[in-house]
Amino acid sequence: MRHRACETKPAAGAGWHYAVWVKLLARLFSLFARPRAARWVVVVSLLLASPALFSPLVIDDHVQQIIVRPDRHYGGFEDPGRSLFSFADGSPTQRAALMEEGLFSWWTDPEFKLSFWRPLSAATHRLDFRLWIDDAVWIHAHSLLWFLLLLVALSRLYKRFHEPKVAVMALALYAIDDARGFVLSVACNRNALIAAVFGVGALIAHDRWRRDGWRPGAALGPLLLVVGLLAGESAVAVLAYLFAYALSVDTGALRERLGRLIPYVVVVVLWQILYGHLGYGADGSGVYVHPLSEPLRFVAKLLERAPVLAAAQFAGPPSDLWVPLPPRLAAGVYVFVLLVLAGVGKLLWPLISEDKVVRFWVLGALLSLIPVSATFTMDRLLVFVGIGASGALACLFERAVRLSPSGGRRWGVVGLVVVHLVLAPICLPARASVAVGMEALFALADESVPDDPSIVNKSLVVVIVPADGAVGYVTTSRAGRGVPRPRNLRMLAQGYGEVQVTRLDARTLRLRAAGGFYQARPEAMVRSPATRSFVGEIISLSNMTVTVTRVNEDGHAAEADFRFASALESPEWLWTQWHEGRLLPWTPPPLGASSVVPSVW
Repeated sequence: MRHRACETKPAAGAGWHYAVWVKLLARLFSLFARPRAARWVVVVSLLLASPALFSPLVIDDHVQQIIVRPDRHYGGFEDPGRSLFSFADGSPTQRAALMEEGLFSWWTDPEFKLSFWRPLSAATHRLDFRLWIDDAVWIHAHSLLWFLLLLVALSRLYKRFHEPKVAVMALALYAIDDARGFVLSVACNRNALIAAVFGVGALIAHDRWRRDGWRPGAALGPLLLVVGLLAGESAVAVLAYLFAYALSVDTGALRERLGRLIPYVVVVVLWQILYGHLGYGADGSGVYVHPLSEPLRFVAKLLERAPVLAAAQFAGPPSDLWVPLPPRLAAGVYVFVLLVLAGVGKLLWPLISEDKVVRFWVLGALLSLIPVSATFTMDRLLVFVGIGASGALACLFERAVRLSPSGGRRWGVVGLVVVHLVLAPICLPARASVAVGMEALFALADESVPDDPSIVNKSLVVVIVPADGAVGYVTTSRAGRGVPRPRNLRMLAQGYGEVQVTRLDARTLRLRAAGGFYQARPEAMVRSPATRSFVGEIISLSNMTVTVTRVNEDGHAAEADFRFASALESPEWLWTQWHEGRLLPWTPPPLGASSVVPSVW
């Protein structure tokens, strides 16, 4: 049973006064009304996303390589039975090993944990490394297969609510959205696609139960949600759409409608209990915030991140730009984001007020922002948000063809058409190649470090970095590829400002960072803002000891003494400073002298 609110015929006498863009949009709808239109949309989408096939393995892909491959070694990741998504299990032993290697910096929170339970997705990656070893083409082809399955499932979901042309438009808006690019280009993000496949299946089963009277759907829906949660935490967004469905589409008394969601709620509660019991979760991070353990902080992050993500889905700008944004620009961008959302809301409001299905799509999309706001903003998080947004925008575009918008609304619709039907498909191939760009950026730093066998006896010291991962991933990449890497990595500071370096004696440097050693947004990944440093705090590694000598008003270490195991002129140290993506040689100042290392931002 389909919803028919979007099927009104064009108004009589309308047509000549429509702008060219409206006529083109009407032509597109007529093409989408054809029987095989959905198949062609899927084919075009896969072609646009095909550059992902040629993406290299990057960032966490290499960590998974290390865990799976017994011939690859990296302290902290050498247990072959470890979950492929357990990057920091919270144990002091693993934390010490990763700090010793250098992937974790000296300021890493003592309670830092970043460990995800995704057994189904992990099984697909283990299969990849077993069948194709390090052949990235086949690994990405596997991800594209899950994307294909997701589009097939979405096609069926949209057809249940709309006439064919609107359903295919919704599918097209989702399929050619460039936000899918990062998910497809970076293999370790496959879990979001798998979770969405089973999540959409759960929605279809629930809708068939409620509107078609298909009784097996009452049990199949919760079962598919279970499978989705075993693929990735993002599947919890299914609850957002089910709640929106109960409020907007389902029939009966409100208590009855909500009561039908109890099996799904029970699934999520039991999953969360088991998740925590097995030791998975996130803690001690300034980026990942658990809504149950830190509710007030989560609400604050929700207010910050949800509007940025919503704007990125409906109109732009990309949410990926928010994380590295300097504080002096963040306030202005946030105001712009709110204005964008106000404009989109004004365009959608007439449909929201009169069309229960549009209310379902919009409410589901907005509520699905809640779980993804638990981490940093990136368009890769919009897999579930895009489902409802695409459905709502498809109806908005269809309405624009039937009823000519007036004044500013007309230009607003034009803007959305340009963003979603012109710019998005143009950008999708580029964003599906984002791993190529990431690899090129990491290569700048990697090429600055020798790869001859002697490097294994040296410690790479970087005075200041833009983010832990900017250099830390260079070491895991080399380990994953089997390339010689430094014995360990020592990152001394990270932040927005310059660092003053003073030579105290033959083996000791004093660094002073006006704003603190770890003040920039990216650094928040490994340290909770609630964890304060204190004067006299000592962090000991095998060949370097850090003693905090001054703390700023925010509780961040602002000055510290770094005492190395041997004279700073010893050949065991490879001294560098970050400059425009490269690690350039750097020389410690003479005894008693000081020098200033400029900011990397």
